[in-house]
Amino acid sequence: MIILALEASTTSAKTMLFDTETQEVSVRTRRFVIGGEDASIRDAESIFTQLVQLGAEAAAGRRIDRVALSGTWHGMTLREPDLSPITGVQEWPYTGAQDLCAQLRVDEDFTRWFYERTGCMVNAIYPAFKLMLLRSQGMDVSGRLAMDQNSYTFARLTGRRWTSRAQASGTGLLATAHDDWDAEVIARLGLDGVALPELVDADVSAALTPEAASLLGVAAGTPVQIPGPDGALNQVGSDATAAGDMTFSMGTSGALRLAGAEPALSPRMSTWAYRSTTGWLSGAAASGCTNCVDWAKDQLFGGGMTFEALEPKLSAVERDMPLFMPFLFGERCPGWQDQRRGGFLELHPRHGRMDMYQAVLHGVVYSLYHCYRELVALNGEPRRIILSGGVLSSPFWTQLTADVFGREMELSSLQHSSIAGAVKTALRAAGLSPRQPALTETDREVVTPDPRRTAHHAGEFERYLEAYARTMPGQNVRGRS
Repeated sequence: MIILALEASTTSAKTMLFDTETQEVSVRTRRFVIGGEDASIRDAESIFTQLVQLGAEAAAGRRIDRVALSGTWHGMTLREPDLSPITGVQEWPYTGAQDLCAQLRVDEDFTRWFYERTGCMVNAIYPAFKLMLLRSQGMDVSGRLAMDQNSYTFARLTGRRWTSRAQASGTGLLATAHDDWDAEVIARLGLDGVALPELVDADVSAALTPEAASLLGVAAGTPVQIPGPDGALNQVGSDATAAGDMTFSMGTSGALRLAGAEPALSPRMSTWAYRSTTGWLSGAAASGCTNCVDWAKDQLFGGGMTFEALEPKLSAVERDMPLFMPFLFGERCPGWQDQRRGGFLELHPRHGRMDMYQAVLHGVVYSLYHCYRELVALNGEPRRIILSGGVLSSPFWTQLTADVFGREMELSSLQHSSIAGAVKTALRAAGLSPRQPALTETDREVVTPDPRRTAHHAGEFERYLEAYARTMPGQNVRGRS
């Protein structure tokens, strides 16, 4: 069997072609061309076209037996019933509803009610509040179809307005207590009448239409797997679906996801609870990760500097360092303050550009460790942690992460684990084993923390927490002496 997987990530189109007979794995990736000044709002048809074009290149000359789909959580586009556009796709970085959500969070009873109903926080990333904002601006959402890029791609390929429950769990409109859209939440948010995709199970597929087949270069009628979110599929691709397995992705954003059998809701509302394709995930995510590092490299050193050139200049020697608050793109977990802003604190004239650059690496890890502590308080320690993403291209940053967390971490060498998870989901749906040799890591490298550096970073983390508290939106920021 040959499976073609398509993924629309935050920045790129990706494809994976996998042959069960030969164990051939072929991956292609191409950065999206996104028009407009705001890259957080994308044209759904343009993204679809670029993704399908890359898929057609990957499938050329091959007989494809099944198509699988992966994409981001939290996107929202409003469409007419015929799929013609009303809005672009407001992806997870879009924070247009941040003022609306700040007003809603003043009502603590509402905030807790919404969190317990949906597993999501009152925050601008969620489609529920993107829709609320449109309605507050005078748009009539009744009869219009709200969907994400993943579900739009599926609809364009199959003609079906369907989505998976895992994909829907990132909308803020799916119930934690049952497997359907939450009518009470929809009513209370004033979204009565909005059309939502039909919910189906993760093993469901639909036939590729003749029109889409001509675009993709794949036979009409080929089964197209219902889409799954990249965060949940990362878990599947990493073979981390047993209770206590944690995946830790440090890409454009950072995310920690712990597999479990039931939804886990934090009494402090500091984490989220979403469905995966195989169970539940208790998770926490930070909007600032490699996007902050990219920003720092370009702003401090210019576009000509490479990460390879910076790596040897990083140092684990204990010294006075500035603090970096990695909230350039707002805050998700644990504080959910989408108005929070990032920046440097405690800068001194002796600090140079490398000190500032390294402080960005530290600040990102401290922010994610902050999230990790909230997850551990709720679920207990994970039995293992699998680290993946751009962090692995920097040995210094990888070791720093293990040192701050004080935990051994398995390093995933499986590139593009979320799209591999889409392939494995399609294999399972076709009645085949997802444990394919070419997609299974047997002996992962393990990074071990240095106890002395862990102790040092424990003190630095307390310093970070103090700065985090005094830079809460609405607080006055005063320098330390």
